[in-house]
Amino acid sequence: MDRQAVCVVVLLSFLSCGWGQNRNVTSAKAGVGAKPVSDEDITPTPRQMQNFLWRTLVMKDLRLTGQVQSGDKKIPLLIRTRDRLLQFEFKDRPLQIRVRFAPEGSLIQKRSKADGEWQVVTGAEKTKAVAGTDLAFEDLGIDFLRWPDPQPKGEDNVMMLDCWVYEVVPPVESNYAKVRYWISKGYKAMIRADGLNSQGQAIKRFTFNSVIEAEDTVVIGEMKVAKLTPGTDVSASRTFVQVETVEKGSGL
Repeated sequence: MDRQAVCVVVLLSFLSCGWGQNRNVTSAKAGVGAKPVSDEDITPTPRQMQNFLWRTLVMKDLRLTGQVQSGDKKIPLLIRTRDRLLQFEFKDRPLQIRVRFAPEGSLIQKRSKADGEWQVVTGAEKTKAVAGTDLAFEDLGIDFLRWPDPQPKGEDNVMMLDCWVYEVVPPVESNYAKVRYWISKGYKAMIRADGLNSQGQAIKRFTFNSVIEAEDTVVIGEMKVAKLTPGTDVSASRTFVQVETVEKGSGL
């Protein structure tokens, strides 16, 4: 297996079919010699960005092994992916979590054994921590990418990448008053997200530290989830989700 960790982070895909097609044109008003307008010069509307991210949220049929590390605790993890289905299996405890992505919101389910009945995680339970880590059930569903009425918040540079910034308010019960997220202009992928409190302070931060290229695809190598001391960039606690191997055939 060809395993390559790189410094550029990609959450969803390297593919880009989005909003800028046929827009690399020279403005007639600018006169002869004007530079063409590239996709990166055009800030996509929130709706365009949501639609693009949803189209790219289709996963290959893969089996990934790794671990979740929270403090001194390391939990062996198996992740299965196929189409719009994502399944987490914690190897040190009887817990499996399944996320089915849908336009109206993710369906999150859990069960305590491989042949058990799936139970839907709803309401306040979505805000609870998963296996004692800094991840909540709602975080696994990344529903904020489909919450209504996201607002553009300008541009920023994160990890040496130029980004568009968006902010959205949850329409349902959530740990966050708002979520702010950064989309790389070049890769058209989310590279950071902050959950904010009612004072607009970041209380949780998601960053994607590396990717792995294997089996003709690219997946996240490491994601960091940090609980922040409000009003600072200081981490009160941190959880790392690390992928070590990638194989074809999820078994889903």
